[in-house]
Formats: sequence, C-alpha cells, structure tokens
Amino acid sequence: MSESTAASPSREEEQKVYDNLLALRVEPDGTESYGTKADQFIEWYGPEGAMVVTLLHGGCFREDIGLDFARPAAFALAEAGYRVALPEYRRLAGTPEVTFEDARLLAQHPLIGPSTWVGHCAGATMALDVLFSGEYELQHVVALAPLFDLSRDVREAVASGETATVDFMGGTPVEQPERYARFDPMRRWRELGEAQFAARGLRLDIIHGTADATVPAVRSKDLNTEPFNVALVPGANHNDLIRPGDDAWIFLLGALGNSAA
Repeated sequence: MSESTAASPSREEEQKVYDNLLALRVEPDGTESYGTKADQFIEWYGPEGAMVVTLLHGGCFREDIGLDFARPAAFALAEAGYRVALPEYRRLAGTPEVTFEDARLLAQHPLIGPSTWVGHCAGATMALDVLFSGEYELQHVVALAPLFDLSRDVREAVASGETATVDFMGGTPVEQPERYARFDPMRRWRELGEAQFAARGLRLDIIHGTADATVPAVRSKDLNTEPFNVALVPGANHNDLIRPGDDAWIFLLGALGNSAA
C-alpha cells in the first residue's frame, strides 16, 4: 500500500482532532495583557524560570478560531518542563496589519522576544514575519504546517473554493500587492537570503504531516532545498501536529530539545 493511499488527506479527521482538543478542559497558570484590546493577552503555563516557548495558535487567520484548541499542547509542553506562553492575537478580515502588529508587540516582550516560537499554520506565518525581519531577538522558529507562501496558497486554495487567505489579506496578490510584499513569508525570505540567515544565526525547523488536508505537505517538502530543517511526518494530519502523544509531537519535542542543547 502506498503512503498516499494509507494516509490520504481528510478534513473530517482533522475536524475530529480539533473537536477533541477543544473538548479538553485546560486552565492556564496565569494570564497577562500585552495591549489594550480584548484579544491581546497571553496565557502562561508551566514553571517560572524554565526555558520559555511561545506557542502561536493556527486557524488560517479566521476570527472564529481562537487559542482554545491549542491549550492542551501548551499544557503538555509545560508538563515537559517548559514555561509556555500561549498568546491570543487579533484577526480581522481584510486587516492583516493588526495581526502582524500583535506579533511584533509580542516580540518586544522581555520573556517572549528571545524565546523559541512554535507556530501552527497561521501562527507560523506570524513567527516567520518576526524571524525574517531582523529587528528582534527571535532566532529559532518551529513551524508546524506553515502558511509559508501566501501567494501560492491563494493560487492553490482559491481553485478549490478556499478563500481564508484572500479574506484575511483583503484580496489576492494582484489586488493587494503591497500587503503580500510586506507579509508573505516567502517574499520576506527571498529578501533576507541565505547569507544573512546564516550570518544572524537563525534557525527554522519545519514539521508537516503527509496527510495534511488544510496545508498540503508538498509545500514544505519544496522548501527542503533551503537552509531549513524539514521533517515530514507520515500519516499526520494538520491538527495532529499539536496533539500531544501523536507521532508528530515527538518531532516537536525533539526540535525544542535541540534548541535547549
């Protein structure tokens, strides 16, 4: 049986994982505001003084998907010995500026700024914006099924009727060229280049499941010629990447463990 047959992408399976994560009751150890808006807060998990990990939740920038389903992952990372920051951030259709402004506000936080950032899906897009900017202390990102190339996402997703990125960005790359130039990680990466990436000591680990029905794994596979660490997890779907106990979780713990070494 081929890998594609054994683990064909399924939105239904991803939804089941999401629903199961959402149903788990998890409470943070504390909360903190980093701005004046309702969505500008951080939930903290784990022991103070431990290595800080910042977990940016995904949801394809949709306003109706908040940090709730990422709480089990934050709790599990705390159980593994990390001090985990789980931020909420603003997501307004057609106004990507406020989302990336929140990422940069988080980058100025004394504990979060120099920490390792773990971004899932859209959360990875935010983390990559900060990493590639060269303006902050962030040096290591673990990107889980990242929306790395927003222009490619629009080309491929719109063809299948998906409009999340277009809605978030307020249009296509043709309609909003300045926004895509500012916020598309692929364009930011091309501006930065491999030489500067190495000179600044940056590190990017990408983990992607081969059964991802939301962000096709081939997009991360196509990045394996770049100076990134790309790991494809057989059979893992989009939300398995933040499901404690899944095979993909071992890859995440490994990336974080190597960061601490």
